Amino acid sequence: MSSKKRTGRRNFRGGLVGAGAVVGLATIVGVVPGVVMGGASTSKSPVTEAIVIAYTGPTSFEGGAADSGVYPAVYQINKAGGILGHQMTITTEDTRGDPADAVPVVDKLLATTSNLVGVTGPGTASAPTIVPILNAAHMTDMTWGGEASFDRSNYSYMWRLIPPDPANGQAMAVWAKERGYHRVAAVFGTDSGSQGDLPGVLKGVAASHAQLVANISLTPDQPSYRAEVERVLASHPQVIMTESDGTTAATFFAEMKQLGHIVPIIGTTATAISTWINPVRSAIGSSDFAKYFTAVADGTPKPSAATVAYAAGLKAEASKVPAPAAQWVTNPYSGAGYDGVIVQALAMDAAHSTSPQTYNKFINAVTAKGAGKTVVYTYAQGKAALAKGKHIQYIGVTGPVLFDKYRNAFGNEAAEQITASDQIKVVRVITEQQIQALG
Repeated sequence: MSSKKRTGRRNFRGGLVGAGAVVGLATIVGVVPGVVMGGASTSKSPVTEAIVIAYTGPTSFEGGAADSGVYPAVYQINKAGGILGHQMTITTEDTRGDPADAVPVVDKLLATTSNLVGVTGPGTASAPTIVPILNAAHMTDMTWGGEASFDRSNYSYMWRLIPPDPANGQAMAVWAKERGYHRVAAVFGTDSGSQGDLPGVLKGVAASHAQLVANISLTPDQPSYRAEVERVLASHPQVIMTESDGTTAATFFAEMKQLGHIVPIIGTTATAISTWINPVRSAIGSSDFAKYFTAVADGTPKPSAATVAYAAGLKAEASKVPAPAAQWVTNPYSGAGYDGVIVQALAMDAAHSTSPQTYNKFINAVTAKGAGKTVVYTYAQGKAALAKGKHIQYIGVTGPVLFDKYRNAFGNEAAEQITASDQIKVVRVITEQQIQALG
């Protein structure tokens, strides 16, 4: 297992699952049949899952979220005896959020890693460069790339369990419309991650017949954004839709408060994280933050045997994920990372092969709906059912994993508020159908 090279932002988000219901790590770790099983020892060579994501650089928060999904998944797989007698190991590779840096890292990974069976990642910045390389190598990839270009992808080895970035922006527009906001200001960082959601915001605002009164770009980490704040205030918006890094946002909104007043803020999934929440709340005050801020975030996980299994894995692997482990319980990216590895493992069992060229064709077989299928929520349950000759549908931490013909599983989103104790409260579920209807 390679050492991790990580600095910078590490926390992603804590959460509630369901409106008004606070769920922490301790409360959902329970006894569920098939969650943790002792496996027989094996002499077969281990297989390896690679996390290819940013641990350093401008999107370094991705690394903690990926680790917090993959390590618990591998724990559950190995506790259930491994995959076809193989235990699973993890190697981590740092893309630094830079496509140029990521290429040699991935080339080396593919050339030197024994028994590599799958990849989790890369993130948005590196995905357009790395996904084609992995696809050409016939390597199954559970990507975190949010680009709309993957919505109709022909990469047969690429699978995506997160909504595309524009869908998050359109969900924000759905929420704004429901709240009666007709004058919208867009305030987005110029970094690639922040810019990914902007097209969806612009499309959603137009489709909802609202007026875009300002479209402001923020170069990250400047000492002042006074001119940009003045332009926003002069446009008299009813709501600001936004994404940037936490430091940039804190400076911008602090100056807004100094020059005028705070208006309602709707943030993307990337704002529902401690490294954004904490500096912005400090900049504008807890009272204004609670009054004005709502995030629209990916996923609306519900308590199930899958979430119990995930929480048990988090507890067992707490030393390997950014503390506190409880913050990851309802993190949509961590949950997607967990589900992606479990799906790969079940597909290998169904295919009776750990070769991506073979098992990749079985991913839909273990996730799609079907008459007579046995619904399973954990790797151990799925493994046992497959061993009995049954056909299965895995329902995971993120809910049903239903891939379309382009291998995308989008799912719902939710409007969320942050409580005083840093929990996330779901105030409105925004369905995939509502997002598509707006588009």
